[in-house]
Amino acid sequence: MITEQHARSGYNRLPLGRVEIDMQIGSCWFDIENKTLSNLANETSWKMPAAEFSVIEILVQHRGQVLSREELLVAIPAELRALSLLTEAIERIRFYLGLDYAGLIETVDNQGYVLHSAPKSKTNNISSIPFGSISAKHYFILIGLLLGLLWMINLVFVPAMEINPMKKQVITSQSSNISFYPIFTSMKLKEKYQPQIQSFIKSIETCSKVPWQNIYLSFSTEDDLISFVLKRERLGRIEIRNLKQVPLDDDWHFIDKSWLTKVGICG
Repeated sequence: MITEQHARSGYNRLPLGRVEIDMQIGSCWFDIENKTLSNLANETSWKMPAAEFSVIEILVQHRGQVLSREELLVAIPAELRALSLLTEAIERIRFYLGLDYAGLIETVDNQGYVLHSAPKSKTNNISSIPFGSISAKHYFILIGLLLGLLWMINLVFVPAMEINPMKKQVITSQSSNISFYPIFTSMKLKEKYQPQIQSFIKSIETCSKVPWQNIYLSFSTEDDLISFVLKRERLGRIEIRNLKQVPLDDDWHFIDKSWLTKVGICG
């Protein structure tokens, strides 16, 4: 096991001709001879597979330089030379380095990867977003474009009419209480159909049994259509039924006890 004392005693440099290679990567020590990456913080050691070892070796030898994917692939054994395997190798190395030092290996857009000696400032790079490694400038440009798009969508698709909030009324039948929600798109429409609503409530009050706990009623003037949504909780499950009816007359005289029983509102 490589200790922190070893890392600080001058052995963290390996000669490469006239060049010295820094073997320290964040809190980890790269042992090129034993092909291991040891984490000095938690005292664990990883015997690196061929692809991961080849990638970290060439990145260490060219620390601070951007290496293209093609250059990294050439360093990997021939049988492992696939872009998908290279990406997986990079991600496994980052995972082992941990959250604090994963950013030492930076993805450079349309170029490749670079190994840094110290983590970059968070203001220069935003690596926690779903888009991977992206500059802060590009990130905020993207956010601005998204906000602009949402603003345009709101202008185009904003509702042309305002829906009044639902106000619950309680209808008492002969066996239970039912929550009733009449929904209208305007106060004018609500006032126009208030007599029909009251007639509907009185008809339900005559039912000996109403198997529904909630009844929603809305009216479409464009389609001349009445919609009834019936809702109840039964055996731990929510059951919903949707009824649509074209009014046979303006006063809705067709709504009586026999019609309510026929469509299942009255049991």
